[in-house]
Amino acid sequence: MPTSTITNDQSAATNGGSGVAQLDHILTSFTTLTDPLAINDALLVIEYSLQGPNATAQTTQKILSSIPFGYFFQVLQQDHGYDTEQIIDRTCHILELLLKDQPYSAIVQDEFLAAALAQALDSPSPRVRALGLVQVDKVSAEDLPVLRTLLLSPVFKAIVGGIGSGSISIAERSKKTLLKICETQERLEAVINNTEAFNQIKNLANSRDSIVQLRMIEALTELASKSHETTTLLESKSLLDPLKSGLTSTDILTRFNILEILAEFGTTLSGSEFLDHSGVLARIAQVVENEAGQDSLGLNAIVKLYGKLGAAEQVDFVTLDMKYQILAQLEKLLIGDDDYEPDESSKVEVMSSIGLIGGNIQNVEWVSQSQCSEEFIIALQSLPRDAKVAWYHSLAQILSCSPDPSQETERIISEFYTRLDGDPHLQSPFVTRLLTSAKSQSQELAMSALSVMIPLAHYSFGCQKLAAQRDVLTFLMDRNAEQSHSEKVAKHEVIVAMLKTADEVKRSKGTDLLTADQISRLDLHRRQGPFYQRATATVSIQDIAA
Repeated sequence: MPTSTITNDQSAATNGGSGVAQLDHILTSFTTLTDPLAINDALLVIEYSLQGPNATAQTTQKILSSIPFGYFFQVLQQDHGYDTEQIIDRTCHILELLLKDQPYSAIVQDEFLAAALAQALDSPSPRVRALGLVQVDKVSAEDLPVLRTLLLSPVFKAIVGGIGSGSISIAERSKKTLLKICETQERLEAVINNTEAFNQIKNLANSRDSIVQLRMIEALTELASKSHETTTLLESKSLLDPLKSGLTSTDILTRFNILEILAEFGTTLSGSEFLDHSGVLARIAQVVENEAGQDSLGLNAIVKLYGKLGAAEQVDFVTLDMKYQILAQLEKLLIGDDDYEPDESSKVEVMSSIGLIGGNIQNVEWVSQSQCSEEFIIALQSLPRDAKVAWYHSLAQILSCSPDPSQETERIISEFYTRLDGDPHLQSPFVTRLLTSAKSQSQELAMSALSVMIPLAHYSFGCQKLAAQRDVLTFLMDRNAEQSHSEKVAKHEVIVAMLKTADEVKRSKGTDLLTADQISRLDLHRRQGPFYQRATATVSIQDIAA
């Protein structure tokens, strides 16, 4: 056992000659160490020497001439007591650094390293397995013949098998490697056109183990989302069929997970096209129409899918809505019918999706003119507090559809707001309701109301509506209220937005949205900031007596 070891990261990070001497000492004694603490400290010095400015080909050669690869792999197989996990992690990192310039093709041509790779890919340790998979990842940088050789070897079977592992860490890391080696259309074709590799993938995609099946389906949809060509290829090989059959599974959790995968896939152009032409959206519409009350978990997943579909910039939501009446489905799920009565949580999900869809500038006019938006507006009258919070947030998303609203956007939002507020010539009842909510003792409700005021102030009509009520301006400029940090910041943002909108309209149209007095007071508040407190003089009794 050595009498002197490195005790912490700082002592390992020495520079210059002392660092070199330290490494030299470690290299001469490393293979004789038995104490776990001493081994770990020595590994720390070696690890440091392989990183940053210390990392050179000479250093790597120097280490390997004293400590062969085989010995590092022996360290991985030994029991180091309480230090085992840390030693394995550090040893794996060292091996990754030593092998970083070695391509996969060179590793498998070396008899010892090839055997070590096979051993790593069969290890129950997630960290050791990752060490092996990092080496396989390198195939993505090599020519296609190297990939084709890999597909014929036990290595590919180990990758696919890892996706079916009971360890989530191993499964996720194995999936990452599969995606890496299939990252281009050409490479994906090479994998799929290899009969043995194709069958291994297909078997997992159709596995009776739902967890394993879902992992492979996730991997395949991630590949499919890259382009229309990858989707077409995978679909032609029936590898995306489990996405469709999963919707009719008798297992509730399987259906839910499939819907979540489809929701992510659908945010891409190729994914939304697949949902359309494959019959997935038609099947989902049938579920909403005929089975709404049978699976609340699946129904909420459908609502979220629609929200993500509408929020995605690449997706032509309006065309999909014309074909599948998605907004009409959401309308039904918001208000119910003779066969379905939504609970509060379901309404919250629907309102959230309406906000996501309407918050996309591509959809805002379509949504604002729909019957669904009419029911959304009516719903506010009867919502309890928690659901009202969700309603306000959804409206805020619609109002925020553009960070810098054009005249056309202002027209669309103004027409929508008129439906919400009634007669545009009268004092705004909605602003009155909004103010009441913003003054609520519930911080959540207050912040949700303020989240509406901020984008509303970016529109000229909104600025006027807010400024028309003295109580609103008094509230916005009141710093003495018992309000949170977030509420004060939000109120300040409303003031900043009102001043910005008023200034832009004055310069472009010569119209005054605010009076000179309002501008003066609001601008003073803006310059002072949300946390300004007026200084007050304090005089002691002794000073008065004097």
